[in-house]
Amino acid sequence: MRKLLIFSVLACLVFFAGGVWSAEFDNLGTSGAQFLKMDVDARVVGLGGANAAVTQGAMALYYNPAGIAGMEKSSVALSYTDWIADIKYNYFAYAMPVEVFGNVGVHVAVLTMDDMERTTLEEPEGTGEMFGANSWVVGISNAYQLTDRLSLGISAKYLREKISELSSGSIAFDFGTIYYTGFRSLRIAMTTRNFGSDTKYKGTELETTLDHDDDPLTLPVDVTLNTESHPLPLSFRVGIAYDFELGEQSMLLTTLDGYNTRDRGQQGSVGFEYSWRDQLALRAGYKIRADEEGIALGGGYKFEIPGFGDMGINYAWADLGRLENAHRFSLVMSF
Repeated sequence: MRKLLIFSVLACLVFFAGGVWSAEFDNLGTSGAQFLKMDVDARVVGLGGANAAVTQGAMALYYNPAGIAGMEKSSVALSYTDWIADIKYNYFAYAMPVEVFGNVGVHVAVLTMDDMERTTLEEPEGTGEMFGANSWVVGISNAYQLTDRLSLGISAKYLREKISELSSGSIAFDFGTIYYTGFRSLRIAMTTRNFGSDTKYKGTELETTLDHDDDPLTLPVDVTLNTESHPLPLSFRVGIAYDFELGEQSMLLTTLDGYNTRDRGQQGSVGFEYSWRDQLALRAGYKIRADEEGIALGGGYKFEIPGFGDMGINYAWADLGRLENAHRFSLVMSF
Protein backbone atom coordinates (compact mmCIF):
# COMPACT_ATOMS: atom_id res chain seq x y z
CA MET A 1 0.00 0.00 0.00
CA ARG A 2 2.94 2.34 0.62
CA LYS A 3 4.11 2.00 -2.98
CA LEU A 4 0.56 2.56 -4.17
CA LEU A 5 0.29 5.76 -2.15
CA ILE A 6 3.61 7.12 -3.39
CA PHE A 7 2.80 6.32 -7.03
CA SER A 8 -0.70 7.83 -6.79
CA VAL A 9 0.58 11.04 -5.19
CA LEU A 10 3.29 11.35 -7.84
CA ALA A 11 0.74 10.88 -10.61
CA CYS A 12 -1.54 13.54 -9.16
CA LEU A 13 1.30 16.03 -8.71
CA VAL A 14 2.46 15.58 -12.29
CA PHE A 15 -1.09 15.93 -13.59
CA PHE A 16 -1.95 19.08 -11.67
CA ALA A 17 1.42 20.58 -12.53
CA GLY A 18 0.44 19.95 -16.13
CA GLY A 19 -2.78 21.80 -15.41
CA VAL A 20 -0.81 24.92 -14.50
CA TRP A 21 1.25 24.57 -17.70
CA SER A 22 -1.87 24.14 -19.84
CA ALA A 23 -3.64 27.11 -18.26
CA GLU A 24 -0.73 29.33 -19.25
CA PHE A 25 -0.73 28.12 -22.84
CA ASP A 26 -4.45 27.52 -23.42
CA ASN A 27 -4.47 28.55 -27.10
CA LEU A 28 -7.43 27.13 -28.95
CA GLY A 29 -6.87 26.46 -32.64
CA THR A 30 -3.10 26.97 -32.57
CA SER A 31 -2.08 23.33 -33.03
CA GLY A 32 -1.93 21.49 -36.33
CA ALA A 33 -2.93 17.89 -37.11
CA GLN A 34 -6.15 18.14 -35.10
CA PHE A 35 -7.28 14.76 -36.42
CA LEU A 36 -4.83 13.13 -33.99
CA LYS A 37 -7.19 14.10 -31.15
CA MET A 38 -10.08 12.06 -32.55
CA ASP A 39 -10.97 8.68 -31.01
CA VAL A 40 -10.90 5.54 -33.13
CA ASP A 41 -12.08 2.86 -30.69
CA ALA A 42 -15.84 2.54 -30.20
CA ARG A 43 -15.20 1.09 -26.75
CA VAL A 44 -13.18 4.16 -25.72
CA VAL A 45 -15.87 6.47 -27.09
CA GLY A 46 -18.52 4.62 -25.08
CA LEU A 47 -16.37 5.21 -21.99
CA GLY A 48 -16.40 8.96 -22.57
CA GLY A 49 -12.92 8.96 -24.07
CA ALA A 50 -11.21 7.44 -21.02
CA ASN A 51 -8.53 5.19 -22.48
CA ALA A 52 -5.16 5.31 -20.73
CA ALA A 53 -5.67 2.40 -18.33
CA VAL A 54 -8.16 0.27 -20.27
CA THR A 55 -7.13 -0.14 -23.92
CA GLN A 56 -5.41 -3.41 -24.77
CA GLY A 57 -4.38 -5.27 -27.90
CA ALA A 58 -4.02 -3.58 -31.26
CA MET A 59 -6.40 -0.73 -30.32
CA ALA A 60 -3.91 0.36 -27.65
CA LEU A 61 -1.38 1.35 -30.34
CA TYR A 62 -3.38 4.52 -30.97
CA TYR A 63 -3.81 5.46 -27.30
CA ASN A 64 -1.21 3.84 -25.05
CA PRO A 65 1.40 1.52 -26.61
CA ALA A 66 2.04 -0.06 -23.19
CA GLY A 67 -1.33 -1.79 -23.65
CA ILE A 68 0.22 -4.42 -25.95
CA ALA A 69 2.94 -5.44 -23.49
CA GLY A 70 0.99 -8.25 -21.84
CA MET A 71 -0.36 -9.82 -25.03
CA GLU A 72 0.11 -13.54 -25.51
CA LYS A 73 -1.74 -13.67 -28.85
CA SER A 74 -1.68 -11.62 -32.03
CA SER A 75 -4.30 -8.89 -32.29
CA VAL A 76 -5.96 -7.06 -35.18
CA ALA A 77 -8.15 -3.96 -34.82
CA LEU A 78 -10.36 -2.16 -37.34
CA SER A 79 -12.61 0.86 -36.86
CA TYR A 80 -14.87 3.14 -38.85
CA THR A 81 -16.00 6.60 -37.70
CA ASP A 82 -18.86 8.49 -39.33
CA TRP A 83 -17.90 11.99 -38.25
CA ILE A 84 -19.51 15.38 -38.88
CA ALA A 85 -19.62 17.09 -42.31
CA ASP A 86 -19.28 13.78 -44.19
CA ILE A 87 -15.83 13.20 -42.67
CA LYS A 88 -14.75 9.57 -42.33
CA TYR A 89 -11.98 8.27 -40.07
CA ASN A 90 -10.71 4.71 -40.51
CA TYR A 91 -8.18 2.80 -38.43
CA PHE A 92 -6.24 -0.44 -38.86
CA ALA A 93 -3.72 -1.97 -36.46
CA TYR A 94 -1.84 -5.21 -35.94
CA ALA A 95 0.14 -6.25 -32.86
CA MET A 96 1.98 -9.44 -32.05
CA PRO A 97 4.11 -10.89 -29.24
CA VAL A 98 7.84 -11.18 -29.91
CA GLU A 99 9.92 -12.86 -27.21
CA VAL A 100 13.25 -11.20 -27.99
CA PHE A 101 12.23 -7.59 -28.70
CA GLY A 102 9.07 -7.28 -26.61
CA ASN A 103 5.67 -7.03 -28.24
CA VAL A 104 5.47 -4.98 -31.43
CA GLY A 105 2.72 -3.45 -33.54
CA VAL A 106 1.91 -1.21 -36.49
CA HIS A 107 -1.09 1.03 -37.07
CA VAL A 108 -2.48 3.43 -39.64
CA ALA A 109 -5.35 5.92 -39.39
CA VAL A 110 -6.79 7.75 -42.40
CA LEU A 111 -9.18 10.72 -42.43
CA THR A 112 -11.04 11.47 -45.67
CA MET A 113 -13.81 13.81 -46.78
CA ASP A 114 -15.81 14.64 -49.89
CA ASP A 115 -14.30 16.94 -52.51
CA MET A 116 -15.12 20.64 -52.12
CA GLU A 117 -15.63 23.41 -54.66
CA ARG A 118 -12.89 26.02 -54.80
CA THR A 119 -13.91 29.62 -54.03
CA THR A 120 -12.00 32.88 -54.56
CA LEU A 121 -12.48 36.53 -53.66
CA GLU A 122 -13.60 37.14 -57.23
CA GLU A 123 -15.91 34.09 -57.29
CA PRO A 124 -17.14 33.52 -53.71
CA GLU A 125 -19.95 31.26 -54.95
CA GLY A 126 -17.50 28.82 -56.46
CA THR A 127 -15.29 28.47 -59.52
CA GLY A 128 -16.52 25.04 -60.57
CA GLU A 129 -13.12 23.54 -59.78
CA MET A 130 -13.04 20.83 -57.11
CA PHE A 131 -10.29 19.96 -54.63
CA GLY A 132 -9.82 17.34 -51.95
CA ALA A 133 -8.30 17.06 -48.47
CA ASN A 134 -7.11 14.15 -46.34
CA SER A 135 -4.91 13.31 -43.37
CA TRP A 136 -3.20 10.13 -42.28
CA VAL A 137 -0.78 8.77 -39.72
CA VAL A 138 1.23 5.54 -39.67
CA GLY A 139 3.13 4.27 -36.65
CA ILE A 140 5.24 1.44 -35.28
CA SER A 141 5.27 0.48 -31.60
CA ASN A 142 7.29 -1.54 -29.12
CA ALA A 143 6.25 -2.49 -25.58
CA TYR A 144 7.85 -4.37 -22.70
CA GLN A 145 6.49 -6.01 -19.57
CA LEU A 146 9.24 -4.69 -17.27
CA THR A 147 7.83 -6.43 -14.18
CA ASP A 148 4.67 -8.34 -13.39
CA ARG A 149 3.08 -4.98 -12.56
CA LEU A 150 4.73 -2.37 -14.80
CA SER A 151 4.51 -2.09 -18.60
CA LEU A 152 6.22 0.44 -20.84
CA GLY A 153 5.53 1.27 -24.48
CA ILE A 154 6.70 3.68 -27.18
CA SER A 155 5.43 4.53 -30.67
CA ALA A 156 7.14 6.35 -33.51
CA LYS A 157 4.84 7.71 -36.19
CA TYR A 158 4.79 9.78 -39.34
CA LEU A 159 1.78 11.95 -40.15
CA ARG A 160 0.79 13.84 -43.26
CA GLU A 161 -1.99 16.28 -44.15
CA LYS A 162 -3.01 17.39 -47.63
CA ILE A 163 -5.30 20.20 -48.82
CA SER A 164 -5.52 20.53 -52.60
CA GLU A 165 -1.88 20.68 -53.75
CA LEU A 166 -0.52 21.73 -50.36
CA SER A 167 0.79 19.20 -47.84
CA SER A 168 2.59 19.02 -44.52
CA GLY A 169 4.40 16.22 -42.71
CA SER A 170 5.82 15.57 -39.27
CA ILE A 171 7.42 12.88 -37.12
CA ALA A 172 6.03 12.29 -33.63
CA PHE A 173 6.35 9.93 -30.67
CA ASP A 174 3.96 8.47 -28.09
CA PHE A 175 5.03 7.15 -24.68
CA GLY A 176 2.93 5.15 -22.24
CA THR A 177 3.03 3.19 -18.99
CA ILE A 178 0.57 0.99 -17.12
CA TYR A 179 1.13 0.11 -13.46
CA TYR A 180 -0.89 -2.54 -11.61
CA THR A 181 -0.82 -1.43 -7.99
CA GLY A 182 -1.32 -4.84 -6.44
CA PHE A 183 -4.55 -3.72 -4.80
CA ARG A 184 -7.01 -6.03 -6.52
CA SER A 185 -7.50 -4.80 -10.10
CA LEU A 186 -6.54 -1.15 -9.57
CA ARG A 187 -4.18 0.16 -12.24
CA ILE A 188 -2.76 3.57 -13.07
CA ALA A 189 -1.56 4.66 -16.49
CA MET A 190 0.25 7.65 -17.95
CA THR A 191 0.66 8.64 -21.59
CA THR A 192 2.34 11.40 -23.55
CA ARG A 193 1.12 11.65 -27.13
CA ASN A 194 2.13 13.61 -30.24
CA PHE A 195 5.55 14.75 -29.06
CA GLY A 196 7.26 15.83 -32.25
CA SER A 197 8.18 18.40 -34.86
CA ASP A 198 5.94 21.25 -36.02
CA THR A 199 3.85 20.99 -39.18
CA LYS A 200 4.13 23.44 -42.06
CA TYR A 201 2.31 23.44 -45.38
CA LYS A 202 4.28 23.47 -48.62
CA GLY A 203 3.34 22.99 -52.26
CA THR A 204 3.12 24.34 -55.79
CA GLU A 205 0.05 26.46 -55.01
CA LEU A 206 2.28 28.73 -52.91
CA GLU A 207 4.29 29.64 -56.02
CA THR A 208 3.08 32.80 -57.74
CA THR A 209 4.27 35.96 -59.51
CA LEU A 210 4.35 39.41 -57.95
CA ASP A 211 4.06 42.68 -59.86
CA HIS A 212 4.36 45.23 -57.05
CA ASP A 213 4.34 48.48 -59.06
CA ASP A 214 2.22 47.72 -62.17
CA ASP A 215 4.99 49.23 -64.25
CA PRO A 216 4.95 47.76 -67.81
CA LEU A 217 8.72 48.24 -67.96
CA THR A 218 9.23 46.07 -64.88
CA LEU A 219 8.95 42.30 -65.16
CA PRO A 220 6.91 40.37 -62.53
CA VAL A 221 8.95 38.51 -59.95
CA ASP A 222 8.48 34.81 -59.20
CA VAL A 223 7.90 34.30 -55.47
CA THR A 224 7.01 31.49 -53.11
CA LEU A 225 4.62 32.35 -50.30
CA ASN A 226 5.62 31.31 -46.81
CA THR A 227 3.24 29.63 -44.33
CA GLU A 228 3.22 29.57 -40.55
CA SER A 229 4.32 26.41 -38.76
CA HIS A 230 2.09 24.87 -36.09
CA PRO A 231 2.95 22.54 -33.21
CA LEU A 232 1.35 19.13 -32.86
CA PRO A 233 -1.48 18.66 -30.32
CA LEU A 234 0.82 17.44 -27.56
CA SER A 235 -1.09 15.84 -24.69
CA PHE A 236 -0.37 14.35 -21.30
CA ARG A 237 -2.85 11.95 -19.67
CA VAL A 238 -3.19 10.16 -16.34
CA GLY A 239 -5.80 7.41 -16.01
CA ILE A 240 -7.02 4.96 -13.39
CA ALA A 241 -9.29 1.94 -13.72
CA TYR A 242 -10.86 -0.55 -11.32
CA ASP A 243 -13.10 -3.60 -11.80
CA PHE A 244 -15.96 -4.27 -9.36
CA GLU A 245 -17.13 -7.87 -9.27
CA LEU A 246 -20.94 -7.86 -9.10
CA GLY A 247 -21.30 -11.64 -9.19
CA GLU A 248 -19.76 -14.73 -10.70
CA GLN A 249 -20.58 -13.60 -14.23
CA SER A 250 -20.97 -9.81 -13.94
CA MET A 251 -18.41 -7.03 -13.63
CA LEU A 252 -18.45 -3.23 -13.58
CA LEU A 253 -15.42 -1.37 -14.90
CA THR A 254 -14.96 2.21 -13.72
CA THR A 255 -12.32 4.42 -15.28
CA LEU A 256 -11.29 8.04 -14.99
CA ASP A 257 -8.81 10.06 -17.06
CA GLY A 258 -7.44 13.54 -16.56
CA TYR A 259 -5.50 15.10 -19.41
CA ASN A 260 -3.94 18.27 -20.74
CA THR A 261 -3.50 19.25 -24.36
CA ARG A 262 -1.28 22.00 -25.67
CA ASP A 263 -4.13 23.97 -27.21
CA ARG A 264 -7.06 23.19 -24.90
CA GLY A 265 -6.03 22.89 -21.27
CA GLN A 266 -7.18 20.56 -18.56
CA GLN A 267 -10.03 18.14 -19.32
CA GLY A 268 -11.34 14.82 -18.08
CA SER A 269 -13.26 11.68 -19.02
CA VAL A 270 -15.21 9.23 -16.90
CA GLY A 271 -16.60 5.90 -18.07
CA PHE A 272 -18.49 2.81 -16.89
CA GLU A 273 -18.73 -0.60 -18.51
CA TYR A 274 -21.02 -3.40 -17.34
CA SER A 275 -20.01 -6.79 -18.73
CA TRP A 276 -21.75 -10.15 -18.49
CA ARG A 277 -19.79 -13.38 -18.87
CA ASP A 278 -17.02 -11.37 -20.54
CA GLN A 279 -19.20 -11.36 -23.66
CA LEU A 280 -21.89 -8.70 -23.57
CA ALA A 281 -20.95 -5.14 -22.57
CA LEU A 282 -22.92 -1.93 -22.04
CA ARG A 283 -21.09 1.39 -21.67
CA ALA A 284 -21.70 4.98 -20.66
CA GLY A 285 -19.28 7.87 -20.40
CA TYR A 286 -18.93 11.61 -20.17
CA LYS A 287 -16.31 14.15 -21.25
CA ILE A 288 -15.54 16.89 -18.75
CA ARG A 289 -14.78 20.44 -19.95
CA ALA A 290 -15.29 19.57 -23.61
CA ASP A 291 -16.61 22.25 -25.95
CA GLU A 292 -19.37 20.22 -27.60
CA GLU A 293 -18.84 16.58 -26.66
CA GLY A 294 -20.52 15.25 -23.54
CA ILE A 295 -22.49 12.07 -23.03
CA ALA A 296 -21.57 8.89 -24.90
CA LEU A 297 -23.23 5.47 -24.95
CA GLY A 298 -22.15 2.18 -26.44
CA GLY A 299 -22.06 -1.56 -26.31
CA GLY A 300 -20.20 -4.58 -27.53
CA TYR A 301 -20.32 -8.31 -28.00
CA LYS A 302 -17.39 -10.71 -27.81
CA PHE A 303 -17.51 -14.26 -29.12
CA GLU A 304 -15.23 -17.12 -30.05
CA ILE A 305 -14.67 -18.34 -33.60
CA PRO A 306 -13.81 -22.06 -33.42
CA GLY A 307 -10.39 -22.80 -34.82
CA PHE A 308 -9.46 -19.12 -35.11
CA GLY A 309 -9.72 -17.03 -31.95
CA ASP A 310 -11.85 -14.35 -30.32
CA MET A 311 -13.68 -11.46 -31.98
CA GLY A 312 -15.21 -8.38 -30.37
CA ILE A 313 -17.62 -6.00 -32.12
CA ASN A 314 -18.27 -2.58 -30.58
CA TYR A 315 -20.51 0.39 -31.32
CA ALA A 316 -20.68 3.86 -29.77
CA TRP A 317 -22.81 6.96 -30.11
CA ALA A 318 -21.57 10.34 -28.92
CA ASP A 319 -23.50 13.57 -28.46
CA LEU A 320 -21.67 16.45 -30.16
CA GLY A 321 -24.03 19.22 -29.09
CA ARG A 322 -24.62 21.71 -31.89
CA LEU A 323 -22.72 19.39 -34.23
CA GLU A 324 -25.41 16.71 -33.62
CA ASN A 325 -23.81 13.28 -33.06
CA ALA A 326 -21.31 10.76 -34.35
CA HIS A 327 -21.32 6.98 -34.75
CA ARG A 328 -18.34 4.63 -34.45
CA PHE A 329 -17.90 0.94 -35.16
CA SER A 330 -14.84 -1.10 -34.23
CA LEU A 331 -13.74 -4.70 -34.40
CA VAL A 332 -10.96 -6.43 -32.48
CA MET A 333 -9.67 -9.95 -33.12
CA SER A 334 -7.15 -12.02 -31.18
CA PHE A 335 -5.71 -15.29 -32.48
